[in-house]
Amino acid sequence: MNTQKSPVLFFRRALQTLAAIFAVSVFAAAVLAFVIPLFASFFQKGASFSPSSQNLKLAKIAVFTLQQALLSTLIALVVGLLASAFVTHRNFFLRRLLLSTAAVPLCIPPLIVALGYVGFFGMNGSANRAISALFKTDKKAITFLYSFWGIVIAQGFYNFPLVMATVSDAWSTLPRTQSDAAKMLGASKMRIFFSITIRQLMPSIVSACIPVFLYCFFSFLIVLLFGGVGTTTLEVELYHQARNSLDLTSASKIALVETLMASIAVALYSSLERKSAIRKTESTPSARRKSIKGKERIGAIIVFSLIIIFFVCPLLCIIFASFPKGSLVVMKKLVSKKGFVAACSQTIKTGVSTAFFSTCAALVCALFLKASKKQNIAMKTFPMLPMAVSSVVMGFGMTAVVRTGTKEALIAAQTALTWPLAFRQIWAGFSRISDESADAAHLLSPRPLDTAFEIYVKGSKRNILSALVLCFAVSAGDTTLPLVLAIPHFDTLSLFTYRLASSYRFSEACASGLILGAFCMILFAFANKMKETK
Repeated sequence: MNTQKSPVLFFRRALQTLAAIFAVSVFAAAVLAFVIPLFASFFQKGASFSPSSQNLKLAKIAVFTLQQALLSTLIALVVGLLASAFVTHRNFFLRRLLLSTAAVPLCIPPLIVALGYVGFFGMNGSANRAISALFKTDKKAITFLYSFWGIVIAQGFYNFPLVMATVSDAWSTLPRTQSDAAKMLGASKMRIFFSITIRQLMPSIVSACIPVFLYCFFSFLIVLLFGGVGTTTLEVELYHQARNSLDLTSASKIALVETLMASIAVALYSSLERKSAIRKTESTPSARRKSIKGKERIGAIIVFSLIIIFFVCPLLCIIFASFPKGSLVVMKKLVSKKGFVAACSQTIKTGVSTAFFSTCAALVCALFLKASKKQNIAMKTFPMLPMAVSSVVMGFGMTAVVRTGTKEALIAAQTALTWPLAFRQIWAGFSRISDESADAAHLLSPRPLDTAFEIYVKGSKRNILSALVLCFAVSAGDTTLPLVLAIPHFDTLSLFTYRLASSYRFSEACASGLILGAFCMILFAFANKMKETK
């Protein structure tokens, strides 16, 4: 090893360790600061477990939150499972494009999807205008959007690509021994699927559905925009109690209930993800491909029609609204708008800082886990814990710590919530490096850190770069934390888009959302390319 590099290596390692401590400390401090008012009230007034009207209301909101999250996940599961069956085993036009939509839920902010749904299914949306023109009536035919089913449909179709991508990846590598044996014994395709295939896919299905459930469980902007009168979830009610009513005790109670419920899903997710990973290592690739023929065409038409109507059309609506009649009038108006350039600048600055700190924290955590000989379930679950805390809880927790929202508080909060994404990217790279390579390097160097950095870090450079880009894209698309922190004289592009939408400037909001979405999509595509390049 070159000893001249040791001061640089020491500084780099120290910086990364500080970033990890920083991310964990911010996470713990923010969450504790937000639940402290509940415990303070508990000890001052005494415990009361009687069913008060407030507790009954909280229970109803919790049930509603679970209902909309479960139904949204069910829609994502059904559509994603059917789509994965086609993309795994059949060749058809735009198959690769359909698979690439897995990037949408990760890098297209929910606000942009909400704008697309308003533009297509809203009272004055494209669908209602087309139906009115076709049947020559002024009555609005589509009215589901601002209701429970509007929330469920929007969230379900927004997240189905995650299920499709995860399940199709597992499905394409399933061992075919059992299914081939059943086929030789005369079992039908349907019987083979329900008795063998679905059981083999179950770990991947559940590990795909739990993140979708968490996204829907913590849904904020879509519920805020589409929820009817009296319709609220734990996340929205938490925001109202803390921001509008200034009732921090009630807000803390909601935050505690919400976090405990989400923690159960995170623990289950961590456990099933390990089982899914084991299943993948034991599988063999299957390259069977056929075109869609016969009776399958009816199912394909139904599935792809639903995807086009509820997924593609709302996204296309944003493009059409940004370029009315193919002109650049809306774009020019947006670019010349006061605050637009500043919002873009703040987005880049915040995103770069969040990506740097998140990746450093994730890198230290991944190296620590690799160095540990005993990796129990608690250690494996630790990197997933921030997934159990919502952006609203983290935002108000940071506000309780710093009192007034600042750029630094925003970066700290985003880092505390985003670094698990970076960890998953980096850990995937670490997992591909054999233990033999690490053992050989350890024999050549007496310093364990040299082994870690020379073997694991250098061997996972593409994954680390992918983590940086992904965290940047997630930070750029975050609307909730900037909204909750309410930083004076500060806008990111996502928050700027939200303000335009709130002031009913739909065309300009769509144009701003299109720029943000295209930017995030390009970054996400670049991250995937870096990760997959050999």
